[in-house]
Amino acid sequence: MDAYRETPLFKKATEIRELAEAIVESAPDDTGLDRFKARMLQTSKEDIMAHAYTIEAKIAGAFGMDLYDLQMENACLIRRACRELVVALRGLEMGGHSEPAHFDLVRNAVEEFRPLFAEWVATFKDSERLWDDWGLFNLPGDVPDHD
Repeated sequence: MDAYRETPLFKKATEIRELAEAIVESAPDDTGLDRFKARMLQTSKEDIMAHAYTIEAKIAGAFGMDLYDLQMENACLIRRACRELVVALRGLEMGGHSEPAHFDLVRNAVEEFRPLFAEWVATFKDSERLWDDWGLFNLPGDVPDHD
């Protein structure tokens, strides 16, 4: 049922979310900051949490389906969420919250996640797919499905 929760991939995603939560919770509030820094701090906190939760949610979603194109779509969103999460740490710094050692924990966890992710994506079966009208996940030689 929820076997994906026991995979190294999902466990690492959970670690990333927990680290993100700890960083966001330790960040100061925006009291006393100029408007730019206050907005940067608040937006970065929201972005970090959204990206951290997206990683876990999209892994769960991809484990629940067998269609290559939908799995790949989730994989793309996971990769983007990882990259954007790391970038959002800079927004915290610009907002006045700089914890390099804590930020490095997140960066390192994302780097440890990457090979697990690549190994997982390699298990997707491209024989189980639908025609992608957007053209992103069609393989050379594919032809559109006709009903």
